[in-house]
Amino acid sequence: MKKKEWLEAFKAINGRSPSAQEYNDAKIKGEFSDDSQNEPGDKTCPKCHQLNVTGSTFCPNCGAKMEGSGNASVDAASDIVSGIANKINSVTGGEGPVELRMRDLFSEVFKKHTREEVENIFACGSEKTTPKLEDISREWPKPWYFARVFGFLLISSLLLYFMLVTFNNQIVIPGLIFVSSMIGAIPILFFYFEINSPRNIDLMTVIQIFFFGGLLSLVITLTLFQVFPTDASPIATLVAAAIEEIGKIVATSWYIQKLQNKRFLFNGLLIGGAVGAGFDVFESAGYTFYALLGNNFTAQEFLTSAIGRGLTGIAAHVAWGAITGAGVMMVLKKNREFSWSLLWTGESLRFLILTTVLHTFWNTPILPNLLQQGILILLALIVIVIIINRGLKEINEIGRNAKKLQSSDSN
Repeated sequence: MKKKEWLEAFKAINGRSPSAQEYNDAKIKGEFSDDSQNEPGDKTCPKCHQLNVTGSTFCPNCGAKMEGSGNASVDAASDIVSGIANKINSVTGGEGPVELRMRDLFSEVFKKHTREEVENIFACGSEKTTPKLEDISREWPKPWYFARVFGFLLISSLLLYFMLVTFNNQIVIPGLIFVSSMIGAIPILFFYFEINSPRNIDLMTVIQIFFFGGLLSLVITLTLFQVFPTDASPIATLVAAAIEEIGKIVATSWYIQKLQNKRFLFNGLLIGGAVGAGFDVFESAGYTFYALLGNNFTAQEFLTSAIGRGLTGIAAHVAWGAITGAGVMMVLKKNREFSWSLLWTGESLRFLILTTVLHTFWNTPILPNLLQQGILILLALIVIVIIINRGLKEINEIGRNAKKLQSSDSN
């Protein structure tokens, strides 16, 4: 089959053009012969000079952006980020370029949405609402409801803080601690829920994992701290980060082996994110309460501890837990049967090491605080996008196999 025929067949079956990853995979597998001349719509990558027939924003060969922004600084920054993403992807066992479609990922955030769209987000996880393998969406996810959750929690926290400082009413303090500790973690958990393309995990299951998974990870972490006490040294910071990441990955894996029919990478992202969100909320509330007990407590210190710490949760435990959860799923994909020994092998171990390093630098001030946290948030987001790329690739493979099986059965 020639390239043009393959593209036409793909569009007829899927109702859309192939993504860069789908085209590249088909080319490697030899599903078409790449001997045709450039079509009018084809473009040549400015970096590797390979032909891009997919119409994608990024080159399917090297991952570079097909067209510049017109701003040399922006293009240079984009190339640096793409290079970092491809390097992380390679180190963690991935193959091929990574599509950093950040604009698409957040394209629906500021648009108006209907009540029916909200209901459709949460209508999932049951036998009737879970799509068949061949019907799972292969489109790049475009979540938006998580931003509404973030706005709601942020406004609620600010109102509670306003009541505290204006009316000097300490009754609102427990509410402020509770709500502010969720500002960062809960919206990101909703983000994972929205991008879970298989739509096979319902909200009640996520809430259960959030509470009990978060508590289980804390119990494991505190137990390990009793065995391996730490101090304020740099090595102790690394050990502390490793202990907390181990606590989360063990709790996440317990739920993964319990939910035996949830084996997609997106499922690992969501389950691990729920455990990480629970860990983050309980820990943030604890640190805020600890600050409240200080003898020289001021309203400004309380605001910094409560809302400030809650905001940093967007790329802390909720991100690190999701990353390790996806790593466990990657290993399970190869080994089928769950085994606790798999946690310390392959992608699971690589992502565990990666999150431990990110966690260590998060707790080790080297650069100005905002700059350092900004860099670490960006790195965590890049890793999440890498996992989204791999998750879509997995769904594409499963969908193709399901359709082949369906057509063979009909024949």
